[in-house]
Amino acid sequence: MQGAIVRDDHRYLYVENFLRSRGCVFHEADARPEGLDFVIFPFAADVDKSVFDDHYFAGLREGVRIFSGIRNAYLTERCAARGLNYHAIMEDRGIAVKNAVPTSEGVIAYLVTSRTDTLAGSRMLVIGYGVCGSDLSKRLTSLGVDVYALVRTPEKEAQALADGVTPIYLDKIFEIDFDTIINTVPGTVLTDEMLERKRGSLFVDIASKPYGFNMETAKRLNEKSALLPGIPGKYAVRTSGEILGEYIFNILRGNA
Repeated sequence: MQGAIVRDDHRYLYVENFLRSRGCVFHEADARPEGLDFVIFPFAADVDKSVFDDHYFAGLREGVRIFSGIRNAYLTERCAARGLNYHAIMEDRGIAVKNAVPTSEGVIAYLVTSRTDTLAGSRMLVIGYGVCGSDLSKRLTSLGVDVYALVRTPEKEAQALADGVTPIYLDKIFEIDFDTIINTVPGTVLTDEMLERKRGSLFVDIASKPYGFNMETAKRLNEKSALLPGIPGKYAVRTSGEILGEYIFNILRGNA
C-alpha cells in the first residue's frame, strides 16, 4: 500500500510507524498523488487548499482511501465529487471506546497534579454518561472517588447504577457539594449562572467543540479549571496512535 500522511498531531508519528511495520510505504505529504492508495489528513478542521487543491484530488484514482481525524467539510465534498472513500476516524465507535482509556488516564493525571487533596475521599460530578463519561466514572470510583454521573434518561440511570456510580439529575446537583465537575458533553449543560452556584469547584472540560463550559467563567471561579480537548493526542500518544493505525490498516485491508 502506497500512502501519504499530513502530520498535525503527535499520534501520527505512531500511526506511520504502525503502518510501515505492516508493509505500507509512505511518500512526502505533498508528493504527486498518482499511485497513492491512501492519504491521511490532519485532525484539524481544515487542510491547506493551496497544496491539496482540485488538481491534487483529480490526480487520485477512484476508490483511494482518504482519512482525517475529524470530519472536514472540504474533504467530504472533494471525496464525493471524485469517488474517493472518505473516513473521519473519530466518528468510529470502536475508536471512541478504545480512546476512552487514554482519555480517562489523562484526566486523572491532570487531577492528581492540579489538586491539593487526594482523589480518594473526594466527591466529583461527571456530566454525561457516554463512552468517555462511563469509563472515567468507573476508573475514578476504583480510586476511591465518590462519583456522581449527571444523567437525563432512566436507561443511563440504570447503567450508572450497574457500574457502581451514583446517577443524579440536573435539578438535584445543587443539593450536593462537588470539589470537581468534569464535562464530557459537547454542548452547554451548566450555564454560567449554574457555574456560579458551584463556585469553588474545579471545572474540567474534556468534550469536543463546542465544549460545555464557558472557560472564562470557570477559570474566574477556580483558576485551575481547564479545557482539555484531544487528550489522547497528549497522553499515551503511542498507544493512541497505534489505535488509529490499527483502524486505518483494517480499512485498507477491507476488514472494516
